[in-house]
Amino acid sequence: MSMAMGDALLAFVPARAKRLPRRRHDYVLARARMERAGALTALYLKGSPYEMGYQHGALARGLIQRFRAEAYEYVATLVPVPRALAKPVLFYYASAYWKTLGADHVEELRGIAHGAGAHPVEPLVATAVWEMLLTHGCSEFAGLGPVTADDSLLHGYNYDLMLPEHAIIQPYLAAIFYEPDEGIPFATVNTVGTVGANAGINAEGISVAWDNTHLSTNELFQGIGGPIVPFIVTLRRLLQYARTIDDAVRIVVETLPRPLADIIIIGSAKEERAVALETAGRVHAVRPMQDGAIWSTNSFRSDTLAPRDHLGDWRSMTTNELWEKFPRYAAYDELYRAYAGKMDAHAAAAMLRDPWPREAEGYFHRNPAPRATITRNVTSFSMIMEPGKKRLWVSDAVIPGCHGRFFAFDLGLMKRLPDLDLGPSGFQEALRCADCFLKNDREPSRVWLDRAIGIVGETAPLLLMRALLGGLSGDETGARHDAERVAATWKDSPHARLAASWMGSALPDAKIAIPFPGATNPYLLLVHGADWKGRAVINTSESVVRIPERYLLPE
Repeated sequence: MSMAMGDALLAFVPARAKRLPRRRHDYVLARARMERAGALTALYLKGSPYEMGYQHGALARGLIQRFRAEAYEYVATLVPVPRALAKPVLFYYASAYWKTLGADHVEELRGIAHGAGAHPVEPLVATAVWEMLLTHGCSEFAGLGPVTADDSLLHGYNYDLMLPEHAIIQPYLAAIFYEPDEGIPFATVNTVGTVGANAGINAEGISVAWDNTHLSTNELFQGIGGPIVPFIVTLRRLLQYARTIDDAVRIVVETLPRPLADIIIIGSAKEERAVALETAGRVHAVRPMQDGAIWSTNSFRSDTLAPRDHLGDWRSMTTNELWEKFPRYAAYDELYRAYAGKMDAHAAAAMLRDPWPREAEGYFHRNPAPRATITRNVTSFSMIMEPGKKRLWVSDAVIPGCHGRFFAFDLGLMKRLPDLDLGPSGFQEALRCADCFLKNDREPSRVWLDRAIGIVGETAPLLLMRALLGGLSGDETGARHDAERVAATWKDSPHARLAASWMGSALPDAKIAIPFPGATNPYLLLVHGADWKGRAVINTSESVVRIPERYLLPE
């Protein structure tokens, strides 16, 4: 019987935890711990590959078991076979990935399975499934002097899901800290029960984050098939063994060819630089920083690969064309100019949260297309990394991730730094306000709006929404006061012009439609309207994603 068929048959056999002998079990688990920060899990692992896997599986057993059950239900909807066969088919195809892994990762997967009470192929499925079935968006940036406030390296990352259904991973996200017997201590964020990394830092001052893109043709992928080393495993190996950018590039290039197009930004605090490594098929290109800045948003920018990007070659485009084709890349260009010399962790969070912080001051995002903003409506989690100081901030696991609290950690000390946490932005509360409004629950809508204002203050979009709710409740005096505040504070902005039209002090402009809570997920459009009932329009465009309530900010 082949290994693949054997793994497939395991789907019909109950899995049980395989406990180490008592003395070794106690010793191994005494070197690890699990904590909670908001909805985020934090795991601290130490030892050999098997020991770190066993710690991971045993400590997070309940989470892993629940994740398995929910993930199998979802994957069954993606595989074109009867539901009863979905799991064995998944095991069968995942089994091909055993040969892509090193012995250390095989041992770690075995440890996770034994500790969690799963079949070894199950953590392999969790590690390889993004190569097999699912996709994501993501974006990242890095800055050094003269961009950053203290010249140190800062590296930001948004992990973007493509569909709200993929938000099943949210309750199972973990910040995982590794102290391996072999290699360099490092930290990453991933779902429980896997051995990969999407982004992270190591104790040698290396940081990395990943996004991907598509090519205009499949020419570079001809003759390249799978299975291939899962890219999250490659990035995990980079974090564990790279001490320089050259080390990191070599580790990635050694895994080529890949029938996919990937981009990673690699930072090195000790070398005081960062690069973007672009790969497609057998081809790779290294793009350097310019003036202390570099960023990536799902498009090739190097001279080598830019002509092959599916959205066209940015080098031949006008500014307006760039905003149409590459709006997130263009937005980062504006943000770097705004934060030049002032970028710190707070500014990095604001960049990851764009355009909400700018919308607060009357900014109007010029591209209404779906997924055109830096923060996406299904941004799962976000990270801010300061590798030179061995610090990282990981967002709470509530969508959109970057708008929640950022929890601070110290890789060197392997501990939380709660005094350095970054507070939430108020967007998640505003999203709940809009969600309640659409359900015609006016009182909860006002409660959530007041919570948002309590966090971020009286901003242009929040005051407009308060004016609307006040007008609908019959409080004309309060509504007029809020509209006057907007018109007086953010002069010449679309928000101010809309507010003036609501007061009757300016002619209506049918072109003005202010998204609420913002361009990231515009549940509502605030427009002129003849009366208060006509001043909020439900947005039915593709830019709106209704997030299932279980993934919204809880009551």
